[in-house]
Amino acid sequence: MENKYYPNLFKKGKIGNVVLKNRIVRNSMGTYLGNPDGSVSSRQIQAYVDAAEGGAGLIFMDNATPVPMTSCGLRADGDEFIAGLSQLADALKMHGAAAGMQLAHPGRDAGFVGSADVIGASPITFEPWYEAGAKLPRELSVDEIHDLVSKFGDAALRCKHAGFDVVEIHGAAGCIPTNFLSPHDNHRTDMYGGSLHNRMRLLIEMVRDMKKKCGPDFPIGVKLSTVDWEPEGITLDETIEVAKALEKEGVAYINVMAGTHATAAMEFLMPNCFNAADCKKIADAVNIPVFVGHNIFTPDEAEELLKNGCGEFVALGRSQLADPHWAIKAEYGQASEIKPCINCLIGCLDRGLLNHTAIHCTVNPGLYKFERETINTTNPRNVVVIGAGPAGCEAALTAANNGHKVTIYEKREFGGAMIEAAKPENKKNIRRLISYYKDHIDAHKNITVINKEATYEEIVAGNYDVCIAATGGVSRKIKAINIDSQMVVNAMDYLGGKKVDGNTVAVIGGGITGAETALELKAEGKKVIIVEMTDHFLAQKSNACQAYSIAISQTDIEIKTGLRLIEVGDHTIVLTDRYGNEQNVACDNVVIAAGFVPDNSIYTKLEEETDMQVFNVGDAKRVRQIFDAVHEGYIAAKLIH
Repeated sequence: MENKYYPNLFKKGKIGNVVLKNRIVRNSMGTYLGNPDGSVSSRQIQAYVDAAEGGAGLIFMDNATPVPMTSCGLRADGDEFIAGLSQLADALKMHGAAAGMQLAHPGRDAGFVGSADVIGASPITFEPWYEAGAKLPRELSVDEIHDLVSKFGDAALRCKHAGFDVVEIHGAAGCIPTNFLSPHDNHRTDMYGGSLHNRMRLLIEMVRDMKKKCGPDFPIGVKLSTVDWEPEGITLDETIEVAKALEKEGVAYINVMAGTHATAAMEFLMPNCFNAADCKKIADAVNIPVFVGHNIFTPDEAEELLKNGCGEFVALGRSQLADPHWAIKAEYGQASEIKPCINCLIGCLDRGLLNHTAIHCTVNPGLYKFERETINTTNPRNVVVIGAGPAGCEAALTAANNGHKVTIYEKREFGGAMIEAAKPENKKNIRRLISYYKDHIDAHKNITVINKEATYEEIVAGNYDVCIAATGGVSRKIKAINIDSQMVVNAMDYLGGKKVDGNTVAVIGGGITGAETALELKAEGKKVIIVEMTDHFLAQKSNACQAYSIAISQTDIEIKTGLRLIEVGDHTIVLTDRYGNEQNVACDNVVIAAGFVPDNSIYTKLEEETDMQVFNVGDAKRVRQIFDAVHEGYIAAKLIH
């Protein structure tokens, strides 16, 4: 029967001879829960069970390496790993999903995932990485290439023996096949370099060896990047030709993404479904299924992509980290119940893959933390949450779901600092998170919302057992002459909708808020100058900072570092360096984006003067990222006793 909510999404499909119950593929995002030797752990098996129960038709989780290396999470380089791998395949199939395994060798990127043997087509890597001290890849000899091809084939056969229904070659994201496909990375002059025909030879030989060993009817797929966003790198036209060649070799499908590990930050700036048009060009060029992927977050988006012929399947990664039950909720018309991915790249990349830790998710603090699963308390408490920002909302919902009675005080509206954070178009998915929290809190029988500012006296008079202080932060005040001038606007006020009328604007502060403010002002057609007190603009190491640095470098925004604002004049500001040298800068307006300080006064008083259990969470504790706020709210609710 046709699904009445998403008929294309929940239509059966086929990958080779494997029938899938729907058109949803859970892309490999890793779990990194395996044992240090690359073998399977019990926690990993549980993660696979949870993923399969979420309802996707075909599931890839971790990827496995065909050589002795644990940096990819799993190993398939020896028969001793087959038994563990079979437990993973069984976990998926016993809960209704087809089991996929992606085989990967990180190639030139091996260094950043902890491998000592960094290999590639040529001793060339992404230049910013080299400048940061990355190891140059060792150029493979022809004999080593042949050996690697054979090892991919052997690993595929082990995965087949383990019970996986489909095996995929990771030929994207900077992995070893891309090092050969990329004209930037591949400067060889032998049969594996030069023309596209030669540069795709490694990938073609991998497919042939795998099909020879696994049999012609066993589905082998390949993941490709439409483009890699690297200078002189992989182009869409060449990717289409590679896809055509792979089809001739009997590949069962093409799984499509964009970018590489080195350029992953660009995803942060991209709109939802940005890869759709390029995926459709590949889909139109071949007669095998194409998985359309990248920045697909809602069932409505996925349904539209399938309807428009952008692919035969949708491949979701981060969306199913945010909510592992994305598919089953969509199937039963419960799209509003899906906790949305906000495309922040913090938990999955900054604090996951690129940090050598298990994968995390900003909005799903319980991901892979099986010991913290929600249970109904046998001792319900009367809980007050002060503030309905990310920490407060997560704390309130978690506590209420655990059976506690919760009261939320919020002095303005749901969302807290998320309201201003969501103004840039590339961060619009945060608006969906705000709506998710508001809708679920409003509908929850255990939660009461009071729309006013909480006072110490009211909290004490409320006879609460527990208080979770999620009062956030306040804008840092700058000491400068005439700082109260009408020329001066706070960045949060601007991002909240206050107009800045002047043509030339100085933004004081070179962090993320300053960068976002500067880009928003630039989009309005203004001349923008960023002033940063330290010597480094966007000094934090994160994908967001990297993305904003790239975006700002492509504009005429002026950046001044090592300078501090000391005076606001008439259409001018005065700056000074650490040596006392002053300079005047002409501008019409000043926007202060100097960061935030914790607002924790009510927490401190309650902690010192009452006997209730008190938690301080999010920016009220220490100003950091939305990840920290959500996770601390969740943990506080779990620690209620």
